[in-house]
Amino acid sequence: MKRLLRDYEVKNGVSRRIGAPKLKITLRYGALESTCEGSADEALRFIFNFIKDVYPSYELVRNLTLTVDLERLLGKLKDVISFLPRGRPVILKPTGKLTDSDLILTYLVAVYAGNQIGMAEDANLSMADLLDKTGKPAGTVAGRLSELVNELHVERVGRGKYRVTAYGVKAFTEEILPKLEGAK
Repeated sequence: MKRLLRDYEVKNGVSRRIGAPKLKITLRYGALESTCEGSADEALRFIFNFIKDVYPSYELVRNLTLTVDLERLLGKLKDVISFLPRGRPVILKPTGKLTDSDLILTYLVAVYAGNQIGMAEDANLSMADLLDKTGKPAGTVAGRLSELVNELHVERVGRGKYRVTAYGVKAFTEEILPKLEGAK
């Protein structure tokens, strides 16, 4: 590589003297960004060090971070949840065998999915919304929400509003969705 650089310098009359043009390189990888300005040698060292130091660390952190694969989730919800024209979620499978917590989490996942695809304005549900959708008593819904919050499946956002977490979506797809898919 150094020989190519020297050949380029000789061919084009570029020297390494002070004031000679420098390379400016910006590397972006996901949310990470780093910039280097210097000679070709410095730029190459910068690139190699970035790949050596940052990439493995970034991959490790990314693999430890729980995120929702929306496309995968929507594919799994295809025959289980649908949306009315104004974004109201409808559970297409019988829910009689779900626990109260499972039912609440199902509605929160449905609203989350609807919000992500632009069918619902909000990814949150209020206590009143959950009472309406589940048909359960206020004490039951409040108690189950408290448990779901403690289990990190749901988070409270604002006054009396709740939203499913990435961990809650994972729990839903692994534990509740199979129950719904098998329901007839």
